[in-house]
Amino acid sequence: MPDRLFRLYQRRRVINLNTNIVAAGLLSTLLVMAIVWLMKRAGLILPTWGFTTTSIVLDIVLDVAIFTGLHWVANHWRPLRGKHARERAELAAAPPPFVQDTAQLQVERAVISPLYYLLAGGMTEILQRLSWSPVWAIALAYPAALLVTRVVHTTWGLRSGTHCDHHKREQAESDEGTEPRRSRDRHPESGPIVEAVESREHV
Repeated sequence: MPDRLFRLYQRRRVINLNTNIVAAGLLSTLLVMAIVWLMKRAGLILPTWGFTTTSIVLDIVLDVAIFTGLHWVANHWRPLRGKHARERAELAAAPPPFVQDTAQLQVERAVISPLYYLLAGGMTEILQRLSWSPVWAIALAYPAALLVTRVVHTTWGLRSGTHCDHHKREQAESDEGTEPRRSRDRHPESGPIVEAVESREHV
């Protein structure tokens, strides 16, 4: 990923959250497809609901693990310096604590997950009953369910504030009279020491 795009990815939370969730969803789907293919290749015979259930369990475990790693990269790791003062301030803005932040996002995803797995599992089951291979049924069902739930979660996150950029959150805290965290608290490697909170005209 070019440096400019990577810095944008780290600075804009709505971008990195959706990118991470889509990437985690697609990667977990590919891994589940591979595992189910190996199960079929090994001659394992299961009813359609057996493959559907297996795909759901595997997807939950893999998706959560992949998303957690990507979320740390996007919000808690700063290998690049900003090109100018505003960009350095945005990169230096302190994110919420990693465990708290990840847990809150996973709770939101858990609330939406029944819709996701109802769509993904339901489509997987229906396509198998239409004589599709379970591997290709998973390949279609899970990305389709992911698209629907991304719209729902993004709308929710923009309203709840979990998709708000870190520097905008700190500006809001400053406006409310709460002492904002400074760049030293979290990301001194983002560049020269700058205030993590920008002036209003730069927001």
